[in-house]
Amino acid sequence: MKIIDYIKSGFKRGNNVLVDANICNLSAFNLSCRNYAALIWYNICDLLTDLAEDVTLTNTKLDDADKIYLFAAFKAFFYKWGKCTLQMLFDDGFCVIGFDGSRFWLMNQNEYLQQNMPNGEIVIKPYNDNVSVYVMRSSTYISRQKSDKAICQPFLDFLDDVLNGSATISKRLGAVVIASPKNAPQLPVPAVLADKDKEAIEKEWGEKYGVLNRQSNIMILPKEMDWTTINLAGLDLKTLEKTKLAILGIVDRIKVPANQVAIIDANTSKQIANGSELREGDKLKYKTFRRLFERTFGQMAEDLGLKINYSIYGEPKDEAETQI
Repeated sequence: MKIIDYIKSGFKRGNNVLVDANICNLSAFNLSCRNYAALIWYNICDLLTDLAEDVTLTNTKLDDADKIYLFAAFKAFFYKWGKCTLQMLFDDGFCVIGFDGSRFWLMNQNEYLQQNMPNGEIVIKPYNDNVSVYVMRSSTYISRQKSDKAICQPFLDFLDDVLNGSATISKRLGAVVIASPKNAPQLPVPAVLADKDKEAIEKEWGEKYGVLNRQSNIMILPKEMDWTTINLAGLDLKTLEKTKLAILGIVDRIKVPANQVAIIDANTSKQIANGSELREGDKLKYKTFRRLFERTFGQMAEDLGLKINYSIYGEPKDEAETQI
């Protein structure tokens, strides 16, 4: 064997993939300018989906050779795509998993057809007749025909509105100066500037006066004016309170303890006594993940006829192994 062939044999298939077409169009997490809510949503979901990296699966049914091979394919799929699959369930409410007899994979929309049945059901039919499909749905999608993200969308839009408003104020740090003609006591009517005079003054102020090197600091006006100054940096927008309100609404839907979210925990005024509150939050988070795992991958394993045990590394409890 040549040296180069020996080196190539040490790398598993798929380690040289930069972009995988199987997941290019699957995630609903998109980046856009000033889209704060997408980051916060992904971070909250990641508190649960990241635990999929700590799950260990074992097969308890060793008397059936076919099931042993099926479990190996199931295990490989979970270890590679488990976190991505759970994120898709939060984003889209469902995902379509294909099986060709040797491996499981996440299917693109161009690999299957959605058919409307006479009884009102919508079924998935793969274009390849040699492929079997398994449709994994979240409990929210089953009961409401919406994903968790779609239900939380009003709070996500509210987050973008609040944080974009705060960003606009921060970007325009300084003061707004409002000037109006001074009304003399002896005048029978208030002084009013004509539109052309107002535009001329605004243009002159913007071009000639300011804090830049090319602008003048001395201004001489033809008449006396009343001045009002508004400090933009000092405006109270209650950004933190509004942000926490939106995040609390989202974590209530996802069932993540609020003290696990960095924005909430870093700004809370409640002291953590001996770490007990943090430990309780960890326990609730792991319990939520167990319920999520068992109604998704646990249900999938049961539908496939597999008998598995799963344990979660780092779970803060004594009994951390469950049989399905």
